[in-house]
Amino acid sequence: MFANDHLGSAAKAYAGQNFPNEKYGMVFGDGRGVYTLEWIHDSPEPTLDQLQEALWKGDWEEVRIHRNELLAATDFYALSDVTMSEDMTTYRQALRDLPESVENSEDVVWPEKP
Repeated sequence: MFANDHLGSAAKAYAGQNFPNEKYGMVFGDGRGVYTLEWIHDSPEPTLDQLQEALWKGDWEEVRIHRNELLAATDFYALSDVTMSEDMTTYRQALRDLPESVENSEDVVWPEKP
């Protein structure tokens, strides 16, 4: 999940992608690293997963971070004593092809892990 101090960026990305030019909420920090989202849009408050997805889609740096996390989670398949399936090879290659394979960070479609 994204760092607590990225809550404002995530909320802004989510709102911009779903209802541009509308008020959506405010993020408040308590000075100790705890942030709270006060949602003021008529739609339901987004879940943490929805906010994270919006952050990934709206920012190439976040896309790369997520891609690297997904690759790291499957690195053990690349060890010499493990036989990697063709599906896993394809999955890892699709991840490595990001972001070059997509022109706009909002168009990223994450490959499904086998």
